[in-house]
Amino acid sequence: MISVLPNAITLGRLLSVPLLAIVLSGYNYQMAFWFFLALSLSDGLDGYIARRFDAITPVGTLLDPVADKLLVITSASVLVWDGLLPLWIGAPLVLRDVAMLSAGLLDSKLRETPMPSNIWGKSHACLAFLAIGFAIGEAADLFFSGWVSAAIWSALLVTVSITSVVYCAAWRRIHVLGGS
Repeated sequence: MISVLPNAITLGRLLSVPLLAIVLSGYNYQMAFWFFLALSLSDGLDGYIARRFDAITPVGTLLDPVADKLLVITSASVLVWDGLLPLWIGAPLVLRDVAMLSAGLLDSKLRETPMPSNIWGKSHACLAFLAIGFAIGEAADLFFSGWVSAAIWSALLVTVSITSVVYCAAWRRIHVLGGS
């Protein structure tokens, strides 16, 4: 039973992304903040359960990054559209995740070759969730983050750049060297 729990959490997050988009588009930012927070925390929870109980599955290793990227792409896109997240943050964030998601799903060599997560990818995901969460929280008048958001945005741009280079190098290695 415990072996299906991480995948169920991930699937729930994936299926909740359109609902979050509706809540955000309806300008109910307070509800959107708590909903986004729950979805963000579920990312850590499913991974923890999968590792702790040795419940890592091929389905989970495919669905988890897809769910994360769709959550970031959707949330950031709506927030940029509504003027709540600066375009100079939202555009690189969305473009990076669209490129990674597209490459990962469309390229058969990438689908067949597992790419283990690394500290840069984990840091990037955390910062992306923080940046989006702070933007929603400010829109909901739950807090004002000011300089904290600016620091997160700066760090996020660093991780967008580094992870893009790291993943492009890994993709190149997979194509040129056959994954070695």
